[in-house]
Amino acid sequence: MAETFSVAGPARIQLALPQALETALRTTLDAAGIGHARIDTAALFAEPPAPLAKLPLVVAARDGLVAGTERPLAEAGILSKTAPVIVILDDDALDGAISIMDIEGVELAAWPLGAEDILSILERIDIGQGYAAGVREKGPDAFVQIGMLSDEVSRIADQLARLASMKDGPVLPAAVTDRSAAETARSIREIRKRQARKQFFPAELFADPAWDIMLDLAAARLEGKQVSVSSLCIAADVPTTTALRWIKGMTDAGMLARRSDPEDGRRSFIDLSDKAAEAMDRYIALVDSGAI
Repeated sequence: MAETFSVAGPARIQLALPQALETALRTTLDAAGIGHARIDTAALFAEPPAPLAKLPLVVAARDGLVAGTERPLAEAGILSKTAPVIVILDDDALDGAISIMDIEGVELAAWPLGAEDILSILERIDIGQGYAAGVREKGPDAFVQIGMLSDEVSRIADQLARLASMKDGPVLPAAVTDRSAAETARSIREIRKRQARKQFFPAELFADPAWDIMLDLAAARLEGKQVSVSSLCIAADVPTTTALRWIKGMTDAGMLARRSDPEDGRRSFIDLSDKAAEAMDRYIALVDSGAI
């Protein structure tokens, strides 16, 4: 059974977390006026299953497991059949996010988790019952609103598909088409130097995580490098929770793909899909040729 201990009124979220993390998150929730209850982690996968409220359940990842249990992180899907699950990831757990990214009813969030992050998640999983209606992310995350990410990813995916399907592109000079992969990768890294604008202007003014993700993956592909989720979150140059949503949205749209590690079947990396890679190759060639 859940133990309600909130000072903020009726529970709107339930926590099944290690003590230190629970204490830190409780402080945030109390300050935001979000009522919460506590679930004993040992009861999460009990037989018979412990009764869970329909409220979102917050758990954490630790060493590839649901923290406080011996169950693999992917088994968060068992819990999500009863209630929406929010999995908190720290920097060491980001690469394990691949195993749960596609599970229906599971949301990913990066620690530290602020009140605005929690409200935004509550709204996205549609359990706020009007409490979080109208709430939108602010500050560094202002450009990500409900529905905006999905629309933007779909638009980019459509454009990539059209570019990749072009049969007759501009005729490129031999000097461009003969460039080595290393030279082309350097060109891509040069394009990314526009991030230096943050030294002079507000970062959110130019926030473009989808493009930064694609540029990083295009360069890594040419360099023969594997890209982990944690590395890609850094490349996205937005808060980690936001980066995770972009990576998931772009994967769902067919722009990104997961590649298994040939040396460890339990690990995966993120790569451009073949169609997205072809489109990026065309784009970089056009940039190098001066055609655009």
